[in-house]
Amino acid sequence: MTNMKKSPFLFIVFLLAGGMVFSQTDAGGASAASSTAFSSAFRQGVALYGQGEWIAAAVKFREAHGAAATGDERAEAVYWLCLAEEAGGCFESAIKSLDVLERTNGGASRKAEIPYLKGRAFYSLGRYDEAIVLLKGYADRMPDDSAGASAQKSAALYWTGECLFALGQLDAAQDVFFMITRRYPQSVKYEASVYRIALIYQKKVEQELLELLRRSHEEALKTIEEYQRRERSYAQALVMYQKRIALLEASLREAGIDASAADNDK
Repeated sequence: MTNMKKSPFLFIVFLLAGGMVFSQTDAGGASAASSTAFSSAFRQGVALYGQGEWIAAAVKFREAHGAAATGDERAEAVYWLCLAEEAGGCFESAIKSLDVLERTNGGASRKAEIPYLKGRAFYSLGRYDEAIVLLKGYADRMPDDSAGASAQKSAALYWTGECLFALGQLDAAQDVFFMITRRYPQSVKYEASVYRIALIYQKKVEQELLELLRRSHEEALKTIEEYQRRERSYAQALVMYQKRIALLEASLREAGIDASAADNDK
């Protein structure tokens, strides 16, 4: 399977050309293969997923979905298929897989993860506002009464902060990252949150410096414009004064008076 490494481009080609359409067992109840076939395909898919072979893993999870005998098995197969698609960078397909999971009978525990996974996919697609709604709602519903729940909640909060950061809402993002460092110091997202807090601080300093530079530049332009205005006014006054002198001299000449001689007589 070494020729099916984790390549988003190959993943997309696989999805478009492979004709991998979900079986219609949920809608019409077509007959499924044996539980042994499901277990074999599913185990192979998990193993390939662990090796980073996203395309090959997706193939096996789709095989497992087709061989599933129960709703819980189908839900498990689609759940892992979504993980493989997201890992392979095929986020639109992952969202479609999550829609299939939502319609699947069974797999309640996996369905509870849909908002988080779909929020992550939306984030990766740059659909930040939609991602925030899903991730924040998921985090709000997640209790803190177990290590696993706290881990998932802190992860959802972290990606909420990333969405806010991407939208340029630095203060709101900083608040979220601070919350993670205070409430979930054991979270795998702790170090990443600390880094983001430092980065936001740096960005704020940069913004303040840029604003100061902009204002200084504007003040400098105003000073230059004022100087140029005064210089133009002086030049205009000088021209007018020279014209008046010329007119006066012309009048004196017409009167037969030599201005320079008159000056000498004084």
